[in-house]
Amino acid sequence: MPFMVNANRFINRVAIPLAIVAYGVFLWIDHRNQVSASYNNHIPRIQKIGRIDGLLVGGSNAVYGLSAEFLSSHTGMSWYNASVSGELGTIERHKNFIQDLSARIDRTKVRYVVYSSIDPYRPGAIALAKSRENLGIKPTISLFGYILHQPSFRHSEFPKRNSVGDMVFEKGDCDLTGEYVVTHERDDEDTSVEFLASYAIFLASVFPNASILIVLPSEYYGTLSFDDSIFERTLNIKFQSVLSANHSKNTITKIMFQPPFSSIAQTCNRKFHANEDGRLYQTQNLIKFLREAAVR
Repeated sequence: MPFMVNANRFINRVAIPLAIVAYGVFLWIDHRNQVSASYNNHIPRIQKIGRIDGLLVGGSNAVYGLSAEFLSSHTGMSWYNASVSGELGTIERHKNFIQDLSARIDRTKVRYVVYSSIDPYRPGAIALAKSRENLGIKPTISLFGYILHQPSFRHSEFPKRNSVGDMVFEKGDCDLTGEYVVTHERDDEDTSVEFLASYAIFLASVFPNASILIVLPSEYYGTLSFDDSIFERTLNIKFQSVLSANHSKNTITKIMFQPPFSSIAQTCNRKFHANEDGRLYQTQNLIKFLREAAVR
């Protein structure tokens, strides 16, 4: 009996407090590393480039699916890919990252900002990002995943990027051994519109002379048949209405819906992650849209 009492006392007074402290330290390291790894790796590259005409921002679909190098060579302008996987977990953290990055360049010279993200359209994704922001008590990655993928453990950037921020595809990055579960889902239009209008206004405030382009990236749907035209038209109408009511600056802001991938062979490890062929497909589509829209 005395042994049990001492054991319970040890658990309550030592083990539980230590576990709480350890978890708090892991949260702090996780949140700090999510920002610093992305920020510190982008800063030296973007400073070497000098003037930036076009900036790619957004989540992992932009990491995998858009090429600043290809855009630069085919538009005659200087582009940089500042996208980050997971958009750093929360909306506010990603905004802070973009603001910090903009302080390292002449942001008044940026002519285009392309924001490519799947989150504004996936059911519940925006709500999840907001809940993480409000609570701040859940790590963005598991301990096992942290050990496997965090740069501090790997001693290298993950995924590897080149001098203009594009992903460098390496053996093992893409796994096409099985079919993905293909679905066609969209969040509530008003939820998407509210977020997109707010983000467009934020980007316009950071880059005052830039045209803002919001991209719904390509996904692979297999043989699934659907008609997105009504959703696209309604979303555009509502978006422009909310934007004009809340933003008076004369910047051109558009929403672009990229076509689905025609084959699983264009994808990498998720239905909205491109491989090298898929990246070429998406970037060419983006260039075509820019030219046809005659954005500034």
